Amino acid sequence: WHKIYKRWNFQFEEVDPAGIVCQTGPWGDILLNDEEIMVGRLIVNFRIKNNLTGTLPPELGHLVDIGNLLIEQQKHLTGSLPPMMPSITLLESVGILFNGPDFGGEIPVSLLELPSLSYLTVKQNSGSWSLPDNVDNISPKLTNLDVSHSNFRGTIPRWIYESNVVVLDLAFNYLHGPILPDDETFHWFPRIEFLSFHGNRHLYGTLPDALGRLGGTLKVLALGNNQIGGSVPESIGNLSNLELLSLDDNAMTGTLPSSMTSMTSLRHLVLSSNSFHGSVTVLESMKNLTSVLIHSNEFSGELPGGIFDGVSSDSSLYLDVGINRFSGDIPSSYGNVPNLTFFGATRNGFENNTVDNITCDNVEFTIMDCSACSCCNVCCDPSDDLSSREICDFHMDSFRLLGLECG
Repeated sequence: WHKIYKRWNFQFEEVDPAGIVCQTGPWGDILLNDEEIMVGRLIVNFRIKNNLTGTLPPELGHLVDIGNLLIEQQKHLTGSLPPMMPSITLLESVGILFNGPDFGGEIPVSLLELPSLSYLTVKQNSGSWSLPDNVDNISPKLTNLDVSHSNFRGTIPRWIYESNVVVLDLAFNYLHGPILPDDETFHWFPRIEFLSFHGNRHLYGTLPDALGRLGGTLKVLALGNNQIGGSVPESIGNLSNLELLSLDDNAMTGTLPSSMTSMTSLRHLVLSSNSFHGSVTVLESMKNLTSVLIHSNEFSGELPGGIFDGVSSDSSLYLDVGINRFSGDIPSSYGNVPNLTFFGATRNGFENNTVDNITCDNVEFTIMDCSACSCCNVCCDPSDDLSSREICDFHMDSFRLLGLECG
């Protein structure tokens, strides 16, 4: 049973055959009959909203030739994914997205152990889901595991840390427990590039020194909106390929370690809503920074004038240092930074009228305390009415700014 729909994101260019699709083999042609050519592969493609009801039959796990399993927008499905037969050797990709509240449960161990499984996406579902505690033989080919925005509960199981995943997105669930294992013998994430536990709110602990072991591969580390405490370990400087570090909305303290000067690939630094303190002069050594969002901390001293020095002129730049303890003058060099799109520095202790006209003219949007900026069109007066207080507390939404909601 199949019906032709045109979709932009399917392997057959604009043709998206819905239903159960037969192929000659992996990435082969669609078969409309099998009288002369043997079926080499099946695609189960329920991506079109068609009001499927009831549970998925156990026979789904017996389709030994299945290569892709796609279930999307089925608001009336119930139950869980059926176990998979170990003889299923072709299944590479499973996508479970935008389904209803009565469809969920534990991801079958038998699915995670299939030898060809490379992509598993369980995302934007309304039901409650969980990960199995133990998987003895995780697929060595599993590189992309995206189980975000789907009400996953429980702790993060050990097998995930020891898997070969390259992309791991567990954002916006209800996971709890220690966020990263503190075990010197732990061989974790040998190939990881993208790691997001953002928005679980109940993951706690500190960042272990072993974090520095990921320096060879890790590009994105997003751990914001949890309950992480402690300070940033010195070993973070080993993450020389890291491009995005997001630790916002936690309970972290301490100063920025000097080893961060080695993080020369870092483009986005998000530390907002913690209790970090001390100087931020270390930022001047990071020559690829385009976003520095450190709102709502206890940083102090003068703002370094060399932030964004050497950054490509075609990059949009964002600097949010509001609600800290900075003092002195705003560096006049900020007015000459190409493409400084946003500069926010409310509720600090800067000198009166420290922002010059060049900064006001050249920065697309500047928001300061009124006392520090006579040329700002929008400014913060803490003694003013509610609308002004909203201005005083304004800060950038880093998750959306950096596109993390899309991975």
